[in-house]
Amino acid sequence: MPLIDRRQGLWSMAALGLASALPLAWRRAQAATPARTLAVVEKGAGRVAFYALPQGRLLGTVPLGPQPHEMVADAGGAFAYVGGYGVKGWQYGGEGGHELFVIDLANRRLVRNIDLAPHCRWHGIRMDAKGRLYALSETDSLLARFDRPQTAEHPDRMIPVGGARSHYFVVTADGGRAYAADTMSGMVIMVDPDDASFAPVKQHIGQAPEGLALSPDERTLYVIDRPAGMLHALDAVTLRPRARMALRGEAVRVIVASDGRLIVSNTADKSLTRHSPATLAEEARLPLPAAAPGLNLPAGSTTLYAALEDNRIAIVDLAGWRIIGDFATGDAPDTAVLL
Repeated sequence: MPLIDRRQGLWSMAALGLASALPLAWRRAQAATPARTLAVVEKGAGRVAFYALPQGRLLGTVPLGPQPHEMVADAGGAFAYVGGYGVKGWQYGGEGGHELFVIDLANRRLVRNIDLAPHCRWHGIRMDAKGRLYALSETDSLLARFDRPQTAEHPDRMIPVGGARSHYFVVTADGGRAYAADTMSGMVIMVDPDDASFAPVKQHIGQAPEGLALSPDERTLYVIDRPAGMLHALDAVTLRPRARMALRGEAVRVIVASDGRLIVSNTADKSLTRHSPATLAEEARLPLPAAAPGLNLPAGSTTLYAALEDNRIAIVDLAGWRIIGDFATGDAPDTAVLL
């Protein structure tokens, strides 16, 4: 064999050996990686569904009734709590739901309901670093706190927010401040979840604020005015405006990535955009197959699970800024937790 042919032959055999080894290495890596599950609230289906990642194989469901909405899980991943909104949207008639649902995540079953009647349309739901649960009644503009949510039958605190239709909220890690997006009045409202004598701080920002997120140092509050398509940065202590930026039309959610950058879900544009936390300027755009009403980013992760209006979950690698997978869900997926 001529020298050049011999070299080519040796290279070809080496390449073939490397190629045959890759699947084995990949299989070993996959086997060493613990299997993960994504629990997803499916509003239209009235349930929480559990999907094996990354393929999205359905593992089981927990039926909850009409239109469950936001969900949060405790730090240990033992229990999830879901707000019973009860109607398809704020413009729909009827009383709405008056319960919170407690789900055993390991056994995928509903363990009990917390009845909060006559207060209803429980939408936003959060936990602080102390393991306390917070839930927001939209119709009553009322924030409830549960100090031991695994066993609670009633709230330990009920704080009036003082809004007209308080839809969404965030809370600081220590539970000292909560911020509600009051969509009907156009205000963002800050309350003390422990002290009803604290006068709520109110800041009018536009038409209908909805999406909210706190900066990692909790000094800046980011707010989306949904119909106006505007992103606002407010001082998290005084609520004084710091900056604002026009988005790509109607937008619904903003979250903060692990590097501090903002990720916005643009409803009209059917995209995700990445923004500077300092200037709010757009840095990058990622087209989506459909609008994403739900953005779910596990703490410290760079993998985002975007719930799409076409009843799919898109798996987005934020570091590479690309969609790396997707799978079908039940009707109207929204919030999700990674197990």
